[in-house]
Amino acid sequence: MPGRKKKNGFCKKLNQYLDDPRIGLFAALACGQRLEILRLLQNSEKCVSEITPELGIDISVVSRHLQVLKNAGLIRSRKEGTNSYYSVADKRIFSILEDAISILRDRARETMNRYK
Repeated sequence: MPGRKKKNGFCKKLNQYLDDPRIGLFAALACGQRLEILRLLQNSEKCVSEITPELGIDISVVSRHLQVLKNAGLIRSRKEGTNSYYSVADKRIFSILEDAISILRDRARETMNRYK
């Protein structure tokens, strides 16, 4: 049945996601707002109330993005009173992001050169 194949395909993809931590890492980076959160946390820890005005989105959305980043191991949190403070778990993530930007610039240059 066609419906069964789709379900099995979905389950297979879900299992790959759960089995391969690289997929979770890159999925967490596949959102501009989460990349912006990482940038905001690059030099110092911040609480949700400091991040939210910078992004201009609802606090519930910010909290959801923080949870995705935390689940991927990209950020960590600590509790102080009623506030949770977030910081980058491993600064090497910024090297990965810089390498990605470099690759994209090179590809753009190659594409432009093809059309000269």
